[in-house]
Amino acid sequence: MNLWRPFKRLEQRRPRVAHGERSAEVRAATVAISGNIDPRECALLVLGGQRAILDAVPDADSLILKINAALDIVRLHGGQIAFVRIAFEDDDYRFAPTTNKEFSVLARERPLRNGTPDAEIHPAFAVQPTDILVRITRLGAFFTTDLDEQLTNLGVTTLIVVGAHTSRAVLTTVREAADRDYRLIVLSDCCAHSDAENHAVLVARIFLCQAEITSAAALYGSLAASKINNQRHSFRTTKTSSLL
Repeated sequence: MNLWRPFKRLEQRRPRVAHGERSAEVRAATVAISGNIDPRECALLVLGGQRAILDAVPDADSLILKINAALDIVRLHGGQIAFVRIAFEDDDYRFAPTTNKEFSVLARERPLRNGTPDAEIHPAFAVQPTDILVRITRLGAFFTTDLDEQLTNLGVTTLIVVGAHTSRAVLTTVREAADRDYRLIVLSDCCAHSDAENHAVLVARIFLCQAEITSAAALYGSLAASKINNQRHSFRTTKTSSLL
């Protein structure tokens, strides 16, 4: 069973707006990153990168390709990667709270059981030994994990967020990370949702309150420029020191 199926049906009943209007709104919100961004203080969080979750979003193969490109960009510049997957043990199903509208579905359908293929990171993502891997039992990346401690110990101050679904794991993680005072960057072309209107509203209106909205290509340009600036600064400092 797909955890998101009941909620996907509800979203399909909402009135739609033209696809061109949705796309234009997202493009308008997507701008270059402001100021310097130190890749050594960055971590890219991949949310919902699991087969069962990706199957519920349109054009999942394209999303995977875009996320992999973003992973390559961050790795190339020395940033940290973290994969966050939602998976459940028997006790998680047994004690799923009936007061939680979304997670009370778990007790009945028992999706994403830990140790099954659906609960693992999609094999199309090349996970490396240095990547952080955390298992969550709620939508946010921080609530049931030690992710904040791991990132803090690595000196991470900037989070780059990608994945599925925009209105669930991505939205919840953005809110959580903002409360922990991270600088937030959402890659609009590396996030997806089963409802394109929902995705557009969140990216273009809601996330802008707490995050910078950009694309994988713009991220590459910003990281490359920051790397050059850091090298110039290091060279000048070394040169000055040698003259003293």
